[in-house]
Amino acid sequence: MSEFFKQVLTQLAAIWQRLSLQQKIVTTSLVAFTVLGMTGLIIWSQKTISKDNGFKTLYTNLEVDEAAAVTEELQKAGYKYELQNDGRSIAVETKQLYEIRMAMARQGLPRQTGIGYELFDKTNLGMTDYVMKLNSRRALEGELQRTIEGLDEVKSARVHIVIPEPTIFLDNQKDAKASVVLKCATGREISKEQIRGISYLVSSSVDGLKPEHISIVDYAGRLLSDPFGGDETALAGSRNMELQQNAEQYLENKANQMLTNVLGPSKAFVKIACDLDFDRVEKSLEQYDPESKTVRSEERIDENKKNAPDGDKQHERSLTNYEIDKTVQHVIAEVGNIKRLTISVALDGRYEKGDDGKLEYRERTPEEVQNIEDIIKNAVGYDLARGDQITVSSVKFDNEFLRREQLDMHNQERIEFWMSIAKYVLGFLIAVLFILFLRSLARTVAEAMNPPMPALEQLGLEEPVIEEVPEDMRRSSEILERVEMLTREEPVNIALIIKQWLGESKGAAAKTKK
Repeated sequence: MSEFFKQVLTQLAAIWQRLSLQQKIVTTSLVAFTVLGMTGLIIWSQKTISKDNGFKTLYTNLEVDEAAAVTEELQKAGYKYELQNDGRSIAVETKQLYEIRMAMARQGLPRQTGIGYELFDKTNLGMTDYVMKLNSRRALEGELQRTIEGLDEVKSARVHIVIPEPTIFLDNQKDAKASVVLKCATGREISKEQIRGISYLVSSSVDGLKPEHISIVDYAGRLLSDPFGGDETALAGSRNMELQQNAEQYLENKANQMLTNVLGPSKAFVKIACDLDFDRVEKSLEQYDPESKTVRSEERIDENKKNAPDGDKQHERSLTNYEIDKTVQHVIAEVGNIKRLTISVALDGRYEKGDDGKLEYRERTPEEVQNIEDIIKNAVGYDLARGDQITVSSVKFDNEFLRREQLDMHNQERIEFWMSIAKYVLGFLIAVLFILFLRSLARTVAEAMNPPMPALEQLGLEEPVIEEVPEDMRRSSEILERVEMLTREEPVNIALIIKQWLGESKGAAAKTKK
């Protein structure tokens, strides 16, 4: 094996000596780049394997105090770990990942959720009444925190409850209060309905707590709950305004969706002012119909007198009571009925190409405007008897900004398209040049390994003179050729002849010995 390597090294040294200076530089560069590329690939693969198989994420998005508590426990247990994402993520060795998670769970880490009723799992006989009440409130706050954090929009929450001491005087009894601090998840937003639901959730969990006594804020300090919770009049006004806005938005969405399907996007806009009736009215009506009457009761008296001084008498009397038809109604008007609608519609015209190829604006015809008006009326429930008003105006929209944005997007898409094509073309050219370079290098190496034989005239040597072959050598050559031909054609006869020659030679040798 060592002899083989010596020969290989000798051949490589010989090839290297035959190369020119330019060929040596090109070959050295190619070998160096190849070695560096392979080394970088091996290092990158080792880092990738180490990242995938060496360490895996244990916890992410930890607070600073939580990360400090977890790392302290890891250091005490002797586990290896790495801090990532500015210390908010912790990675441990893959083979110990689940073992560490179980160990941290036994320690109650990380403490992202509040302490609930498990606070009473351990019995403490020396606990005072004050500590018992304090732990009961802490447990209630922790359970409410866990429940609120179960919402998809909530990332974390804190709950604080204030429960006053009961007194024997009802006038001095204070109401319970609570505050909730919410941190929304990234890209999520809590709706007003969810805020109201959280308020009723907390109030239903605490005895004597009213929804208006709950304050809900976010981590930026913005008040999320209704600020008019203590004022019934202001609260009613806020709810009425919210109801009016919802009604207007609902009707506008219906109308705009209808026009978008008919005319296309951004061709018409509808705004509706909705006047709602928030008066709660109760009416009791009694109506009588004098034209109709019904017999309610009838009384008839007959009197007959006989053998009276003034002669026999007969007297009849009747009494009939009638009842007039009466209708009694008790009407309660619901809050939020629509009193009047005011509808404004801005309608864009048509854009058609002119003779010069440019787009020209043309207004909608009166028939088209009337059709659009009828569509809007039917969509929003227009009622002329109620005093509704509608205005449809055909105006030219200023779409210059939209056109510029569309032109910029088109140019950007075109630039990205040509850039992608340029990347492919550049990659193809690099591949072709690399192939040509390898081909040239291979040709150079091949020429170096097999140099052309120098011409005799260039070396100053004369061509050798071919001398005539002697007659005896020529005849010997002919005899050998004939023997070779006979050997191929008649191998058996040739073998017998050779055996006979061998036998004669052995006999002659024996006679000579005698």
